[in-house]
Amino acid sequence: IYLGMNYKDFFTGKKIMTMGLGILGRGVNVAKFLAECGAELMITDLKTEEQLASSLKKLSKFSNIKYVLGKHELGDFQNKDMIIKAAGVPLDSPYIAEARKNNIPIEMDASLFVKIVKLGHSMSKLQVIGVTGTRGKSTVTHLIYEIIKNSGRQVFLGGNVKGLATLPLLKKVKAGDIVVMELDSWQLQGFGDAQISPNIAVFTTFLPDHQNYYKNDMDKYFSDKANIYRWQKENDWLVVGPRTAKLIKEKYKNGIKGQVVVADKKSIPRGWKVKLLGEHNLGNIVLAIEAARKIGIKESVIKKVVENFKSLPGRLEFIREIGGVKYYNDTTATTPEAVIAALDSLKKFKGKIILIGG
Repeated sequence: IYLGMNYKDFFTGKKIMTMGLGILGRGVNVAKFLAECGAELMITDLKTEEQLASSLKKLSKFSNIKYVLGKHELGDFQNKDMIIKAAGVPLDSPYIAEARKNNIPIEMDASLFVKIVKLGHSMSKLQVIGVTGTRGKSTVTHLIYEIIKNSGRQVFLGGNVKGLATLPLLKKVKAGDIVVMELDSWQLQGFGDAQISPNIAVFTTFLPDHQNYYKNDMDKYFSDKANIYRWQKENDWLVVGPRTAKLIKEKYKNGIKGQVVVADKKSIPRGWKVKLLGEHNLGNIVLAIEAARKIGIKESVIKKVVENFKSLPGRLEFIREIGGVKYYNDTTATTPEAVIAALDSLKKFKGKIILIGG
């Protein structure tokens, strides 16, 4: 149904519900895109009008949006052409169950974008690089993006990047472009439903996390993550670190259809001077290097970007030095393994480390 179709035609006049607006920007950008396409849009969110004031202000000019805020109404999950759910909405939600009972397709921002792209004619030549993992995916995603950008090729960021929505990229991308997506396990549920995977899948690490959501079931957590490579084709690539490769081989070996490259940090060329601290970041760097090589980026470009790449905000980010004391912001280290990796990275300074935890 997507073939030869202008993306606007896919949404115009359709009754679409977005489940989750939020205040971080992605929900707003999805809603704005759908409203501009002429969809008959309903937005529902458990947050109140007061809590969502900043987001609602950005959508105030659209007359084709109806809101149900501070609650979800079961009756709203009927007579819709499509529901686009936010990443955090659980698949076992009674509201999602009601939609499925009424044969309403459940979509997600990033996976719907890829579905439309892959089923289009010329757009199928667009390349998608997806990055997942418990830790390291943001660093790897942005490093790959910077490498491709500096190569002169047209590249866009998508997926789980703060403030960005992926669907609006349909207005910008064309055949031959590259989209680099950071994909968490929730977004990859959408890829599983659509039975699609990125052309190049990068899997950083797999560690305990989000177990309040997965009810201490690590297999279920991995199953969502594995959607990044499960639906690949023979000419696609899975780029993976040694520990994660071993885990997949031992426990989750079924489902790999593409080609696999195991990226070992020992293979980073000698003499490259990297700014990122820590052994874990060497692992991140080599994953980005291998992904860039798979799309034909010159080694000289990769080296230049890697050597100049600095830590992202909140990821072992150097703030300043005062009175001989160096201050680092590692706010995103929200698991014990991440904190330990950061502390290990700072041992090179051979001084006292004071950890301020929240």
